[in-house]
Amino acid sequence: SVLGRLIKGGEQWQEDHVEILTKNIRPKILYSRGPHPFTEISCILYKRFYRYVKIVSDTTDLWPDALEYIQMNATPKDLLIGIGHAINNLIYPKIDEIVTLNEELSKVLQERLGRTIHVIYGVIDLDEFKPMSKREALEALRKNVRKKVAGKFIILYAGLLGPFQNPLVILEIAKKIAEDNDVLFLTVGTGPLKEKMEQEVKKYGLDNVLFLAAQPFEKMPLIYNLADLFLLTYAPIEFLRIGLPKKFIEYAACGKPILCITPPCVASELCLKWNAGYHILPQNVEEAADIINALKENKELKKEISKNTRRLAEELFSIEHAAKILKT
Repeated sequence: SVLGRLIKGGEQWQEDHVEILTKNIRPKILYSRGPHPFTEISCILYKRFYRYVKIVSDTTDLWPDALEYIQMNATPKDLLIGIGHAINNLIYPKIDEIVTLNEELSKVLQERLGRTIHVIYGVIDLDEFKPMSKREALEALRKNVRKKVAGKFIILYAGLLGPFQNPLVILEIAKKIAEDNDVLFLTVGTGPLKEKMEQEVKKYGLDNVLFLAAQPFEKMPLIYNLADLFLLTYAPIEFLRIGLPKKFIEYAACGKPILCITPPCVASELCLKWNAGYHILPQNVEEAADIINALKENKELKKEISKNTRRLAEELFSIEHAAKILKT
C-alpha cells in the first residue's frame, strides 16, 4: 500500500515523495519525514489541490534549535533561528497529525505546539535487518579487508564522524586495549573528524582500528553482522538527551550488544531498560575495557544480551508497531 511504503524508511521517502506527487496517484495520507520542514511544505502545497489528504509530520529533530550548537557568527545564527521558528509556526497548524521518535521530543513539541504528539521510535524492515552469521557477513567485504577482520572480536561504529558524535572516544578505548590482538575497532562512515581520527591512528600506531568508507545501504545488514559489539557515541551535550539515531535502530535489529558512550539519552535509557547493552558516560571510557573483556570471555552473556537487543527492535521498531500507532 502507499501508506506502507511511506512508513518503511526515511531515506526511501525522499524518492517515494517525488513519485507520489508526480504520478497519477491519489493517496489519502502523506507521511512527511525529513528533511524538515521542506517535505511538509510540499505536502501542504499538494493538499491545496486535494483537500481530503491528511498530512502526518514525522519530526525527528528539533529544528531550528540545533543551530544553537553550530559554530558561526551570532547575528546570522540568531536570524536563522528566528526564521526557523517562524516557518514552524506557519507549518505546524496545517499539519493533521505529528509523530516524533521519543518521549523527550514529544514533551518539547507538545509544550511548544499545544497539541497531541504521537511517539513512533523508529521503523525498520526486520526481515532485511536481522541477525545472521559472521561467516555470511564476511562475504560482503573485499578479500584484503576480510583477512584483517576474520577471527577478530569486532567493535563496530557506523555513521557520521562529526563533533556531535564524538568519535574520538573510540580511539581512547583503542589505546587502552591496544595490546589485545584479538580486538578490532571497525569504523564505517565518513565525516569532518575522519581525517583527524586517521592521523591519530597513525600517530599512536593503532593497529586495532580499521576504517571503511560509507557503504551502500543494501550492504549494511551484512556489515552490521560483522560486529560482536556496537558502539553509539555522543558528545557530552545536554541537547543530545533527545538522541535516538537511526543507527541505534539498525544496531538493535541486527541483534548484537550495544555500548552507549553518551550522556543520558533516549538511546541509552532504552538500552538499559531492555538489557540490550551498556551505558557509560563519555568521561568514563576506561569502563569500556571491562565491558569488552566481559563479552569476549562470556559467550552466554553476549548471547543473552543479543536476544534482548533483537527483542527491543521487534517490539518497538517494527513496521507493524508504527502502523498500529498511525491507525489510532
